[in-house]
Amino acid sequence: MYFYLKQFINKYFIVLSYIIVVSCFAPLFYFSTKFMVNNWGYADALINYSEGFIRRGLLGEILLFVYKLTEIELSKIYTYLYILVTLTNISLFILILKNISNSRFIFLFLLMNPVLLFFPLNDTLGYMRKEMIMLTLMLFHCYICSRFHNNLIDKNKYIKFLYLVILPGIIVNTLMHDMQLFLIPFHFLLSVNVLNKELKLFNVKEYFKYKNLNLSLYLITLSPILVFSFYPSDIEKLEIIAKKLYVLEPNLWWDPIKYTSNPFLSAVVGESKFMFSEDKMGSYKHLFQYPFLLIISLSSIVFIFRFVLRDNIKIYNNHFLILSLFPIFLLFFIGRDWGRWLSMICWASVLYYLQFNIKIDGNYFFIFKKKIFYNVLVLIFAIYYSFFLFLPHCCKNHQTLMGGFYLNVKLAYELAFKNSGHLDKTFRKHGKGYESN
Repeated sequence: MYFYLKQFINKYFIVLSYIIVVSCFAPLFYFSTKFMVNNWGYADALINYSEGFIRRGLLGEILLFVYKLTEIELSKIYTYLYILVTLTNISLFILILKNISNSRFIFLFLLMNPVLLFFPLNDTLGYMRKEMIMLTLMLFHCYICSRFHNNLIDKNKYIKFLYLVILPGIIVNTLMHDMQLFLIPFHFLLSVNVLNKELKLFNVKEYFKYKNLNLSLYLITLSPILVFSFYPSDIEKLEIIAKKLYVLEPNLWWDPIKYTSNPFLSAVVGESKFMFSEDKMGSYKHLFQYPFLLIISLSSIVFIFRFVLRDNIKIYNNHFLILSLFPIFLLFFIGRDWGRWLSMICWASVLYYLQFNIKIDGNYFFIFKKKIFYNVLVLIFAIYYSFFLFLPHCCKNHQTLMGGFYLNVKLAYELAFKNSGHLDKTFRKHGKGYESN
């Protein structure tokens, strides 16, 4: 019996992994179709071009277009969009991880990591955010690069994807949310590893050489900055947009819309003061918690790829990883959602390593051969980190060292089988307007 079960798992390991992950997200998907689980994200998503071009307005314009076309409830369109985006991200990530699936422990650790795919399950206010759409592009780009480094596509095929998907995708995402600008170096350096890994990054003359002209096209992705300078997000325009939206959603949250009008320098000063101040408990514990979580999360990723898999992966241009992460790190001084930025840093790190050629012979679970004590320690860490460590999406007054995914499993069970009244008190149902969570 055990032999056949093991054989079955080995044969369908990838499919089973996909089913398990989707099953974990299923309660969140279901509840999100009944209730609005992220009111901030919803209000931010509805910023649109009804009063002319405005920063972050593209997604709202798309949602309103689909609403007028289909007459499906606007909040439901928003919900279904993010279910589709999440399922796409799960599919792409599993396809990328397939190269390391022979190392079962590492595969599962990365798949169920609380700072990666499972981040929205740790804190549902990290769900339905625009960076999930940006993540789709990051995953797709990594997947294409991985196929190139594994000799499954040639350079010409990659260049077609660059022209048709990557570069346009960056511009589209930037028009949805300017956070995408901080992710351009990640995409650029992935392209460098494909098109000319010997490129001297800081030698301007290099970019005028014929072989590097494709890389020079990344300058186009900065064009939204120029557009934003000509069409500032003034508060009067946002107020008119909000009034029009109130016809559809009478209790829509105004703060996320208003926040778009904040000048860049004002945001840096204001958010830095907020994060580097006492929290509601009169302490600075958040200044310890988030850096601690960042160090633990990044260290585990580096440990996997630079130590455990060092003989199975061919990595070059290691300094590119630091160059990719530095712009994302700057977000800590622009917005208070430190958990979101931490998650994006970890995503960029994992995907940078996963782009390369990885070869693992044979199936095995534990990472240390004939070292039971080390394997037990790693297993204990992985279980605690994956299921009991809570990574809040934002702010300062959160318990981070105990919580995590297991509490959400418990909550989903209680809501489904014991008492669903908690949802009615916490969230508004679709069609009844939305205020702050």
